Amino acid sequence: MIFNSNAFLAFLAVVSLLYGLVRHRASHRDWLILVASLVFYGWWDWRFLGLLMLTGGVDFWCAQRISLHTDPGLRRRWLWLSVVSNLGTLGFFKYAGFFVDSAAAALGHLGLSIAGPALNIVLPAGISFYTFQALSYTVDVYRGQVGAERNPVRYFAFLTFFPQLVAGPIERASFLLPQFRQPREVTQARIAQGIWLILWGFFLKVVIADSLAPLVDLAFGSRSAGGSVILWGTLAFGGQIYGDFAGYSAIARGVANTMGFELSPNFAQPYLAQNIQEFWRRWHQSLSTWFRDYVYVPLGGDRKGSARTFFNITATFVLAGLWHGANWTFLLWGLCHGVALGVFRLWRSSSLGQRLLIPKPVGWLLTLAVVSLGWLFFRASSIGQAFELIQAIGNKPAPAWAATYGMAVVPGLAAIGFSDLFHRRFPPELIAGWHWPRRAAIQGVLLIAIIVQWGKAPPGFLYFQF
Repeated sequence: MIFNSNAFLAFLAVVSLLYGLVRHRASHRDWLILVASLVFYGWWDWRFLGLLMLTGGVDFWCAQRISLHTDPGLRRRWLWLSVVSNLGTLGFFKYAGFFVDSAAAALGHLGLSIAGPALNIVLPAGISFYTFQALSYTVDVYRGQVGAERNPVRYFAFLTFFPQLVAGPIERASFLLPQFRQPREVTQARIAQGIWLILWGFFLKVVIADSLAPLVDLAFGSRSAGGSVILWGTLAFGGQIYGDFAGYSAIARGVANTMGFELSPNFAQPYLAQNIQEFWRRWHQSLSTWFRDYVYVPLGGDRKGSARTFFNITATFVLAGLWHGANWTFLLWGLCHGVALGVFRLWRSSSLGQRLLIPKPVGWLLTLAVVSLGWLFFRASSIGQAFELIQAIGNKPAPAWAATYGMAVVPGLAAIGFSDLFHRRFPPELIAGWHWPRRAAIQGVLLIAIIVQWGKAPPGFLYFQF
């Protein structure tokens, strides 16, 4: 089920009504959340409900075994069963076809032809998100950071919690699971903050991201696009993916707030970052901290010298790129960010880097340039197209419609910039405390803009494909 659809609005209204009716019974609320989450997920394709429950059941069982045993060897075996179950499922559905096709292409370049059936595997919605959440649960139980959940209804309600099931934030069990175990008080302040986040999320998605989408498609799909159009289109894609994904995360947090839950913030004005490290502290925070804690630190982090630190950073970002999808463009996007962050870390730790301070405007422009280069790789359909676009930036003259195109992109980018500056000054918790006339006025403006734009673009979110 897609957030920006009439079906979801009707679904949310029914669930909110029922949730209010059972507000004094925690066990009934857990059942309601579980059933609602299964309906939400099954609305897309009910056949994958079995896969979701099966892999979740393996993790539930493994966590029980880990918590019951004191023998380190037995605990590791149960942990590895969970790891293999999760990554094996993710690898098959997301990467099997990619690796088979890549191997066939590589052998083809060597003059060897392999004929075989194509692997047309349907990718379950949100598998990358809920797999990482489930995997972090068993790892955290193994590390003693959270106790194994004994109540299967509560566990599956936590795992399938519909606001963040298919596109995050990727929640840690140590943060979200205790909220299911405690009484959930739905206060007026939570509801006010939740409504604001929902409206703001829909504004980012429906008004900004969906307005930029056709402009991005034009720049990346037109053979007549010149250098300036490609540059504008790449910036537009940076705005589109931010509005799309930050919008989803805001809606997810807002819905959770109205139910008495708190989800982790996923974005913190990333386009205001003045270096690439700061950008990754602000962008997709739940994923970046997941890779930090479960990949980068186990690889050795920054504890084994500069060369090893550079390798660990690059390897972590390459895996993060591959997490986004089975395409070499995503791997190259991760490599771009990994190398940039590794170079920044080396520069900052050098004696020259410590003496020579980069002016903030220069740092911001350099960061935007690196991030935009990454977005070009991310959006391109292939590595070949990515390098063709880069070559066209320097060599291909602008078409006659380039100036008009640039002027069409500017309002969306300005809205993204205003969004970051506004929420830096007025975070959601502050807005929720405003007197209702002031809050109602600004929410009314958002609502009118959403209604005007509602339904003008096909429903969907970019991160659903990851």
